[in-house]
Amino acid sequence: MKRMTRIVRRGAALLLLAVCLGLIAWAVQRELGWVAVPADAPLAVELEDPAYADAGMAAARLLADMRSRTGVPGATAAVAVDGRLVWSAGVGYADLDDRSRATPRTSFRIGSTSKAMTATLLARLVAAGELSLDDPVGAHWRQPLNQDWAGLTLRRLMSHTAGMPGYENNTDIAGLLATLCMRRRYASVEAGLSLVDGSRLLYQPGDGFHYSSFDVNLAARTAEAATGRSYGELLAERVTGPLGLATPYLADHGGKPPGEAVWYQIRPGQARRHPHTDVSQRWPGGGLAARSADLVQVASAWLDDGFLPRRVVDDFWTPVRLNDGRVNEQNYAIGWRVDRSITRFGAEAPVRLVHHGGVSRGAMSWLALYPDLGIAIAVNINAETPAFIDFAGVEQDLLRLFAAASGRSPAPQP
Repeated sequence: MKRMTRIVRRGAALLLLAVCLGLIAWAVQRELGWVAVPADAPLAVELEDPAYADAGMAAARLLADMRSRTGVPGATAAVAVDGRLVWSAGVGYADLDDRSRATPRTSFRIGSTSKAMTATLLARLVAAGELSLDDPVGAHWRQPLNQDWAGLTLRRLMSHTAGMPGYENNTDIAGLLATLCMRRRYASVEAGLSLVDGSRLLYQPGDGFHYSSFDVNLAARTAEAATGRSYGELLAERVTGPLGLATPYLADHGGKPPGEAVWYQIRPGQARRHPHTDVSQRWPGGGLAARSADLVQVASAWLDDGFLPRRVVDDFWTPVRLNDGRVNEQNYAIGWRVDRSITRFGAEAPVRLVHHGGVSRGAMSWLALYPDLGIAIAVNINAETPAFIDFAGVEQDLLRLFAAASGRSPAPQP
């Protein structure tokens, strides 16, 4: 008995020692790699239309102020008016190690803004008659990884009302661990969906709303099955190619592309490289990278009848209702949120705002389109701020500048 007691005590002591050493290692690691974020902020501005010269100079100062206030290493922003890119800028650093500057040609992870890019791809397929939003998954993907998915429609999937789980309530335990670690590289959208193929639906389709990336990934896989093309090929053939854009593209797909930013963690006055993560498991719903200047041109293309017919746009921009008739809690349409603007325009009510934001590991993105004004604005950073509004709030100031410069000035705020 005494011997057993000694063994137990030794075991407890060793366990306590291991815990202490682990805490020490964690504390040491927590302090490694931090460097000062330079106070100076090199600025690169590209003005596409001289009519916006004054607004562009003021906008560059606003972007620099946001970068200084939040402490992010680098930031970019862009504005399009009536479908034309008129201004873009980059401030700070894409890479602190070699002091590479953030410029309008720097690309960033865009997180869930990828959902709006996937919606653009699907809208093009719907317009071409290759898909319908009311197509069930099983109509195109004959043997989905989970048979519960076969009856889910693209409309339900792309509005987060299908009942698909998110990362936090994935009951496929192996898949849950893989989504949390984000270390493995996935070769296809279908491979990424294997992380949730053992999970049950949260509710009957249409009975609720749950924001997720898996449902958008499943919609994209259905588009692949319908066309016989991969998601990356479809993105290039139906979106970036026709618009003549270099981005968005699949992040973590092969080597790091030239001009892509480094991802950071930040604390007051300092930054360090974000631990390695791989976003290939979620390309359609959260794994793309893009330039701000390209994002506003994708958004603006929704205003071009030659790119998308009005009937398709109106369908994609109508917030989806649940089975009980209520509009879902986030005013979510098909890959976009559709709300009224915070800023008032003219003598009446705020104008329509079609938007999406995204958070990725070490990056944040915001894309706002004001269809009634013909203005699109994107802002991207290579770190995560404590609150989304910390960086995205600059968009409202940019909106006021370019609305005024284009003769669409907002009414004074009370």
